[in-house]
Amino acid sequence: MTAPTIAEDLARFVRDLTPSAVPTNVNERARHLILDGIGTALAANARRMGDAFIAALAPLSISGTCPVIGRTERFAPRDAALLNGLVIHSLEFDDTHMGAVLHPTATAFAAALAAAEMTDAADDALVTAYIAGLECGTRVGALAPGLFQAAGFHPTGVVGIFAAALAAGKLLGLTVPQLVDAQGLALSMASGSMQFLQGGGVGKRFHAGWAAQCGLVAASMAREGIAGAKGAFEGQHGLFASFTRQPVSKAKAATVLAALGSSWETLAVAVKPYPAAYYTHACIEAAIDLALANVIDITRIVRVEARVPPPVLPKIAEPHAAKAQPADVSAAQFALPFLVATALRARHFGLGELTPQTLADPAILDLARRVTCTGDATLDFPRYYGGEVAISLDDGRVLTHRVAINLGSEDRPVGKDFILAKFASNCQLAGQPEHDALVARLGHDVRALVAATGARVPA
Repeated sequence: MTAPTIAEDLARFVRDLTPSAVPTNVNERARHLILDGIGTALAANARRMGDAFIAALAPLSISGTCPVIGRTERFAPRDAALLNGLVIHSLEFDDTHMGAVLHPTATAFAAALAAAEMTDAADDALVTAYIAGLECGTRVGALAPGLFQAAGFHPTGVVGIFAAALAAGKLLGLTVPQLVDAQGLALSMASGSMQFLQGGGVGKRFHAGWAAQCGLVAASMAREGIAGAKGAFEGQHGLFASFTRQPVSKAKAATVLAALGSSWETLAVAVKPYPAAYYTHACIEAAIDLALANVIDITRIVRVEARVPPPVLPKIAEPHAAKAQPADVSAAQFALPFLVATALRARHFGLGELTPQTLADPAILDLARRVTCTGDATLDFPRYYGGEVAISLDDGRVLTHRVAINLGSEDRPVGKDFILAKFASNCQLAGQPEHDALVARLGHDVRALVAATGARVPA
């Protein structure tokens, strides 16, 4: 008897998962992740992140009834999936599964929400489909940790599409063979280049939305009997061979997939405390802690050393000149020297520190040029995204602080109160003071929660 493929194992899990099979703590965590994603989308709308994309879609679109978080307009399902994924992800403030290096809510939830609107799905069906997609997508990404990025591909784009296809497929009522087809079709649409790290631009912002849209399309195509390639993951030209240049380990795949339904990756998804690439968070936190614990005159800083896991240096520290003086906000969120300098000067870090004024601040830029970034192989990566900051002062003192386990990770999680406070803050930025009323809908009607966010749009 032929062993089932990865796509078949994932399809069976998705088909069989019922709301009653989801543990209470997993359901609660999933809803809090959804709330966090909605909050980041509201903050993104406050900065008009989606406006240009909506304008670009307008001549290509048809009317629809699907909501986009924080907007009064309604869109066709495909466009809504793209736009919701885009606005959730565009501030680099949305949740992350560190083992998979994947933004799961921006992909799985955006697709599930559109499919739920198409099918008028019940609340528990929507949340269960989101969990199903998240559980599958994070496991696919974790089979090749860091390898997609090393080959030049953004995991949220090339892996997130499978989470989206499976979440949408569950709500569209796909059978196991159809779910397998959806994954095969998703393979042909998977995309997302890491060139934004060197070439700039805002293309990264829509990777999650593109994955959500294409996942929804793949599921819809499969429902109509359109066949997808078999062996989507382990095939000669499947996901891993094409996007990591390495075949997937059958033994590792068997182990990872065997835990479906018994071990829940939803609980391992990290909520971001800072709106920047997660690789930078430990050093941001270390810089803030040092600034709060000491009276530091930044003009007396001779040198700052930011130590991170060696594999992430090319993404957040090189080339130094560009990372010390990033060209725009998107570039700044991946610029460790600039972020450390900003955190030291401000003694905190949030969306208010990512403005054109901050990017041009002479004091920050001068300090950023004195920040050097080095690799520290003793940090437990990729289990954690740790870091250390050492500040050398002109009086000979060296102030050092190490954050071995980044805030938000599975072993140092942020709880419900943190998520609610972050949501309230993002609502305030978006001109949505009624955040308590929105939260009240979270436990029983996520679709109504999303629709209610369109009641107020920032002027």
